[in-house]
Amino acid sequence: MKKTYLPILLGALAGVLSYLVTQDLRTRDAIGIVILMLFVYLHKIILPKFGEKIETKDWVAIFFLSLCSWYVSWTLLLNM
Repeated sequence: MKKTYLPILLGALAGVLSYLVTQDLRTRDAIGIVILMLFVYLHKIILPKFGEKIETKDWVAIFFLSLCSWYVSWTLLLNM
């Protein structure tokens, strides 16, 4: 459960942060993607503190869930 909910939560948080950082920029370049990658890397630090062991196959799921929630949250905020 932690390997599912944490990527969704951190991905949505990355989307909000991406919106706040790039709010006034006309060209959003890769700043939002860099923020997403930093939040994906945070999983390497946070999940072992919850007692979860991250295997190689878990990174695909972590990245996919983070990417989807980041994209949805950032897109919703950009269209408001």
